[in-house]
Amino acid sequence: MTELRQHSNVASLKSALHQLCSEFGRVTRLDILTAMHEGTKQAICFLRMERPEQEQQLMKTLGVGRFGGEVVFVLNLNVPAASEDAGPSSQWADSNMYD
Repeated sequence: MTELRQHSNVASLKSALHQLCSEFGRVTRLDILTAMHEGTKQAICFLRMERPEQEQQLMKTLGVGRFGGEVVFVLNLNVPAASEDAGPSSQWADSNMYD
């Protein structure tokens, strides 16, 4: 998942996640919440696959977990924080990319 940290915008990250996860099956939902935490931009990813077995294999392979029924993981993005950032913030990304 190291290469996912190189994405600077949600659209390219979402595309890369769909590509990565497609080897496990069909992605039915992918939401990304971006946040700033201690000067680091993070992407909090919420993911659903078509079948539970696919989610189990994805979690085992990628070393990620589940929260509230969804596969969830956090990526620290290698994006420099803007100097005007003055504390924690977050923003939901649009989720309109479905196969």
